[in-house]
Amino acid sequence: MADDLTTQRHDRLRRIAPAVQHDINNAMMVLASNLELLGRSVADGAPRRQLDRCVEAQKRLDATMRGFLDAARRPVEEPTRASLAQALRQVLPLLTVAAGARHGVDLTLPEGVPEVALDRARLDLALLAMVQDAVPELPPGARIGLALEKRDGAVAVVVTLPEGGAVSDRAMALLAEAATGGTLETGPVLTWPTRPA
Repeated sequence: MADDLTTQRHDRLRRIAPAVQHDINNAMMVLASNLELLGRSVADGAPRRQLDRCVEAQKRLDATMRGFLDAARRPVEEPTRASLAQALRQVLPLLTVAAGARHGVDLTLPEGVPEVALDRARLDLALLAMVQDAVPELPPGARIGLALEKRDGAVAVVVTLPEGGAVSDRAMALLAEAATGGTLETGPVLTWPTRPA
């Protein structure tokens, strides 16, 4: 019964996520345009600093909501051909929130990364689980690194955890599932071929 409720809950929230995202996008456009108008007339000094903090908060809120809603609207499985660079950019705000204020996630992306066949939903889930499970063991200020590397006929996501950090067995299992069509090596390093098999 609990599994059925979980499935129904996920499905209902996933189906309403596009409408929620549309509503938030409209509200964020109003907020951004009004902050921009205020910026044209606000005086320097404390008022300018307050407005600048509001603009930064609006940008963080927009990125966080987009990251969360992009993940929420995905079906349980989403096999597709996509850019890993775009996939990592979209999930980064969610990973940053999961890492918390005392930690961080650094993303390194090269230019011109080719598309690969992957399961976007599984990748999002695996990376989220990895960060959530690793954070409790990390010292304050520690940062998790995600680097996208172009390799001969392949693209790899290389995960770097600081000293004391480890990928949980549960996260490794999810990463192995996310590597559908590719490989998972110790590190962890997920590698996908750039050409269809």
